[in-house]
Amino acid sequence: MMQDTPVEEDQQAAKERMEEKLQTFGTNMGHQRDEWIRSRYSYGVDKRWLEDEDQYNAKDNINKAASQMMTSVEQGYPVTTQQAKPHRSTVYIGLTRQKSNAAEARLADILLPTDDRNWGIQPTPKPDLMTMARDEQMAGDKETGEPLLNPDTQEPLRMKDIARAAMDVARKKAEAMQLEINDQLIECDYNAEVRKVIHNSAVLGTGVVKGPVVTNRTRKAWQPYRDMEGNQIHTLEIVEEIKPASFSVDPRNVWPDPGCGDSIHNGKGIYEREQLTSRQVRELAKQPGFMKAQLRKVLEEGPKKSATFQELKDEDQRDIARDVYEMWTYWGEVEHEDLEATGVNVGEKDELRSISACVVMINSTVVKAFLNPLEGGDLPYDFFVWEKVAGSVWGYGVPYLMRAQQRVLNAAWRQMMDNSGVTSGPQIIVKAGTIQPADKQWQLSARKIWYATDDVDDVRKAFTAVEFNSHQAELANIIKMAMELADQETGVPAITQGEKGAAPDTVGGMQMLMNSANVVLRRLVKQFDDSVTKPHIRRYYDYNMMYSEDEEIKGDFSVDARGSSALLVRDIQNQSFLNLLAAAANPVFGVYLDTQKLFEKALQAQHIDPKDVFKPEDELEKIKEQMANPQQQQQAPDPRVQAAQIRAQTDMERAKAQNAGDMAEIQLRQTLAQQEGELRMAELQMSREIEILKMSNSQNISLEEIKAKLADTAIRERGKKEIYAAEQNLKLRTGSGI
Repeated sequence: MMQDTPVEEDQQAAKERMEEKLQTFGTNMGHQRDEWIRSRYSYGVDKRWLEDEDQYNAKDNINKAASQMMTSVEQGYPVTTQQAKPHRSTVYIGLTRQKSNAAEARLADILLPTDDRNWGIQPTPKPDLMTMARDEQMAGDKETGEPLLNPDTQEPLRMKDIARAAMDVARKKAEAMQLEINDQLIECDYNAEVRKVIHNSAVLGTGVVKGPVVTNRTRKAWQPYRDMEGNQIHTLEIVEEIKPASFSVDPRNVWPDPGCGDSIHNGKGIYEREQLTSRQVRELAKQPGFMKAQLRKVLEEGPKKSATFQELKDEDQRDIARDVYEMWTYWGEVEHEDLEATGVNVGEKDELRSISACVVMINSTVVKAFLNPLEGGDLPYDFFVWEKVAGSVWGYGVPYLMRAQQRVLNAAWRQMMDNSGVTSGPQIIVKAGTIQPADKQWQLSARKIWYATDDVDDVRKAFTAVEFNSHQAELANIIKMAMELADQETGVPAITQGEKGAAPDTVGGMQMLMNSANVVLRRLVKQFDDSVTKPHIRRYYDYNMMYSEDEEIKGDFSVDARGSSALLVRDIQNQSFLNLLAAAANPVFGVYLDTQKLFEKALQAQHIDPKDVFKPEDELEKIKEQMANPQQQQQAPDPRVQAAQIRAQTDMERAKAQNAGDMAEIQLRQTLAQQEGELRMAELQMSREIEILKMSNSQNISLEEIKAKLADTAIRERGKKEIYAAEQNLKLRTGSGI
């Protein structure tokens, strides 16, 4: 038998020491985990979550006891439960579920719109560049002093031209970074994960989202290739990709450092618990970074629960499968020696250096460890609380906020049911031995016959009915007050649930009322922006800056959380967009507005995708070129413009012809009036001569005297006729008289 060489003995001893250090590291991590679990339990957070979930699902201790009693009766066992009595109402009004769902849906509708994002990437503002953008001085080479020329037009450049060019480049890179992050979030279905976070925060008070976490994904892809005959065909291939992703985490499976205060990023680290079957544990051996020897050790020892976790588990806690493994993932600070024991190269030891890493344990055995991929050492977790609690990362949810009113509502409704049961019929009082039912059954029924003994002289003394008073109105008022107080305590009024109530009928009044109802949600949206959106998207930006190979997306950018500033006031903005469209047509204000972007926003406000109604890009470019080049526009006029011009000329000729006909008619009327006037004058002249002869014969007046009188009369008549003629002529020309 061959003996081991000194080198092999040293290697074996080193391996044993490493395994011992690794086991000690896992044991120490397990002690820290149990301490953090016990700390959260001591604050009553876990017990409160159980009550919140039962309240959300319309369950309480009375219902549980009644359920157990009815199950016992159905199975034929004697009833021993005293807390629940079958003759008392145990109904539960599910108002908590309605309030929680309404608040969750409203917040998700604001934060996760279907046609926009609640975040954006913007270039970081630089004061010197902004000042340079207003500088009219000519730009020159710093070394030679020669003026800089535009490479395209060979014209001298001004300082503001250089600044604007730099700003355009930064803006394009920011848009490329925004598109890259948006694609990564879409691939991991970020919106669906955020909806889970909002649900947990509304019900339990705290929602947790994790990311970015690098994942190995496999997807199906149809790849084209040409066969031997040159025909292009497609084949299905499995493509593996390494992409960052985000996930929602159940807050009941997360334990941060108890000393972190109100932010987990101030603490040492955080633990996350997952449950795996033995098959899933074996699958881990196929993933890079996992230590196969440690996985074998885990499978050999079998599933082991955390002693502290089992000790603190409430009796009413949900059942947990016994044949599953607990995998604990720790993110946070790790000691230099402990991380070296896992085989991770951490460099030289420095007491002032904080090493951030991820350690994965199954049971209390370390199976994987690696350095935090982000240089800043940020924890890949974000907590969103519905109602903040001072000095704690665990908040209050809607069930806890309305717990008192839910109990009042249940109590009043149960009393109403009990009172209705008592007052639905009379209470029967019978003197024993004085009467007997004919059918030997003491239950009341219609047309029932009773036998009275000879000792009863008045049956009313042996048998009587007593009615109890109904208190439904008083109890209904208590229920109404409890529901109103629940609206105020939760900040979720009935109008946000689609109930109009006493809301005004006018659009402006309704909009003002909705804005007032959204005040509480506006605070939550801003809280979500600060707690989740900004730090989460910022980590995606850091990840792409470190690991992306595309240089076109890299730059100095900042995250713009737009949940509270843009999405919440969308109703007001929608009206503003329509008003700005009219302002864009004004030559004074139109120069300041980008009409295309404004029109796109107005369409989006009406939930219309601009791509569905806009012309193709190439056609729009041709139209813009024609508008920018007047000569080309004259050479090739738009057929629609020509048709409009022809219609305008036709209308002009028609108007001229109509005016000419009107003038001819007016002249004809003037001629006829003149001829009629001349004929009338002739008739008057003949009448005048006849009258002169009659007067001369009858009065024997001299002809000279008659002529003098007639001349005076003629002068007066002529003046009247001239006035009459002028008036007639004016009527013909203008349609009115003097």
